[in-house]
Formats: sequence, C-alpha cells, structure tokens
Amino acid sequence: MTRRLHRPHRPLSADAYIHRATRGLPRAERLDAAAELRAHLTERIQEHQAHGFSPEEAEYLAVRGMGDPHPVNRGLLGHAFTHRTGWLTLAALLVGGLGWTAYREWLPPREGAQFSPMNQRDINALFSDKDAPRGTYQGVSLTYPRGTKAVLYVTVSSTEDRYRPEEVRMTTKDLTQEEQINFRGRLPGSYRYQERLLLSPMRVSCTGQDYSGIYWTTYTIPSPLENSGGRAYSGRGSAVACGNPSVRLHRVTQTLSTTPPSQHTRTVPPEGQGSTFTMHHPLRLNEWRVLFRLRVDPEADPNTSGAADSGAFSAKARGVYVAVMPLDYVPNDTDGYNWGDMSVGFKGEKPIPLPPLVTDQPGG
Repeated sequence: MTRRLHRPHRPLSADAYIHRATRGLPRAERLDAAAELRAHLTERIQEHQAHGFSPEEAEYLAVRGMGDPHPVNRGLLGHAFTHRTGWLTLAALLVGGLGWTAYREWLPPREGAQFSPMNQRDINALFSDKDAPRGTYQGVSLTYPRGTKAVLYVTVSSTEDRYRPEEVRMTTKDLTQEEQINFRGRLPGSYRYQERLLLSPMRVSCTGQDYSGIYWTTYTIPSPLENSGGRAYSGRGSAVACGNPSVRLHRVTQTLSTTPPSQHTRTVPPEGQGSTFTMHHPLRLNEWRVLFRLRVDPEADPNTSGAADSGAFSAKARGVYVAVMPLDYVPNDTDGYNWGDMSVGFKGEKPIPLPPLVTDQPGG
C-alpha cells in the first residue's frame, strides 16, 4: 500500500495576501485597506532584504509574519461570514426564517379542539369579566375546519320535568364577515377562524336545592397576519343562574360515629368537577364536539363521586354539558330556535340531534 503525501500549500505572494485580506469590502474601502497593507508589507520586505535575504525570501517572510489573512478580513468587514461556515450559517438562518414566516403566515394551523390549562392571556380575559367565577377552568383553543360559515354553541342539561326532560340554551355566531376580514393577504385556504373558550363548573342555589352548571366565556384569537384587520373579541357566554341549564346535585345523609351518633347532610359534587384535560380532539363540519361535561348519579357511591368518568351510570343519572358545532352554512336564526326530544332546529330547516346527556365517554 502506497501512502500519499499531502502536497504542501503554495506560499502566498504579497498581492494574494492583500487580495484575500480585503475581499468583500466596498471598492473605496478596499483600495484604502490594500494601500495600507501593501505599505506595511513593503516595509517588512525591505527590512528582511537589509538582513541579506533575497527578494523572494524577504517577501515570503514578510507575508508569513502577517499571519492568516482571514482574521484580518473579518476584522475589516466586521463579521465572520467570509468563512464558508459563516455563509452556511447565514443561509440556514435565512431558510429557517423564511420557512417560519411561510408556516406562520400562509400555512393553515391544525384544525380541532386543543385542551390545555389556563395561560396568562386567559387570566387577563377572566379579570376583565366581573361576573366570571373564581375556580379551576378548562381552556380549549378551537381552530375551526376549512369551510366553516357559522358556529353553534349549546348548553344542555337534564331536568326533573317529564314533559320537557332537557333544558337547552343555544347561541350562534356568523363567521362569514370574520373570514373576509382576516383572509386578506393570505394564500387561498390558509385562514382558519380560531377562538379560546374557558369553562368552569359553577354552583347556584334555587328553591332550597343546589344546582351545578357550566360557566363559559370566549375570546377570539386574531389572525397573526399584520394589518389584516383582525381584532380580538371577548364575549361572555352562559352564566349559571336559576332557569339556566344546570343539573340538581345529589344530597346524602350520613350517620357520624360520635357519642351520641349524629347525622350529617352534604351535597355530593358532580363528576367532572375539578378535572383539567390536556389533549386534542378533531372538529368536523356539522358535527357536535362536547367540550365540558358534568354528571350526577344519585345511585353512585357518594364517597367516590366527583371524580371524572368513574364508571357506568344508572338510569337516574343526570348531566349538563357545553358543545360546539361548526357549520358549512349560516342557519336561519332570525326567529330563534326550538328544541325537543334531544334535538334543536331553526325555522324551515331539518332538526339537529344533540349529544346524549349522560355517557361513559369523556368527549362524547
């Protein structure tokens, strides 16, 4: 096996050194720097010749004494991008920046419901609402699918009225104007309407009975595109009060082992209270997505009630939930809505079935 020897680098001439040291400078600055370097090299060459070196040897020693031309070039330019690694770094930064800009401004965000704990923006929104109860909130960021023209928000609860076994409250939001405002300057199909919902259980006492419902508030997440005209909107949803959708809580009487024995009556919290999820669920056009649910089962073990999704429910179980549905059309809500038999409808339109009031599925 023959070992190949590395060919030695050819010594730099004074002209080559000056060329590399001043590369990249504007013409006027390059001429000034070249003149100064050449005068310095000429002086060193003359000193070496005075000591008996030949002109070629003197030039070699003078250039070698100046060192590597790249640091001199970096010092003159004021940055490190004259090296190949520097240019590669700059190219990577430019490509990354352009890629992030394209992702942020042109590509659509992920559609669906992203459940998460509260953040600082949520807290600011709650503090601006004097009616918002204090407690544990479930945050949900909603990115509606492409083609969404309107959104239905519904709160449904069980009742003890056998003629009207459910209580319904529904609101609608027309998104056609919002889409037109936020679409300017974006690639076709890239815009998605986004909003943030904050949901929390709230208790109210009516006619001597304790009820639990769901308080929710929402604010719009504006388009990140600058000068789009998008604006944040904050609007309170359904506050819990007597007559609003809510579920009657279960009371139990327990005998305490005291002397003498005494009885204690307490209200059992609903299942789902105090639970906060971190997950992602899809949102589909013309389909309900339950965002928050509370359940009460009088036949459940009162010592284990209050935990989310603790098991199967009896026939006497009751519930309350908040759900949303993105629509690919704007409903005819000029005359309000009607409900019955677990469905809601608008005048002249086909009824829309509601999700079940009690289910074992967390998101059902």
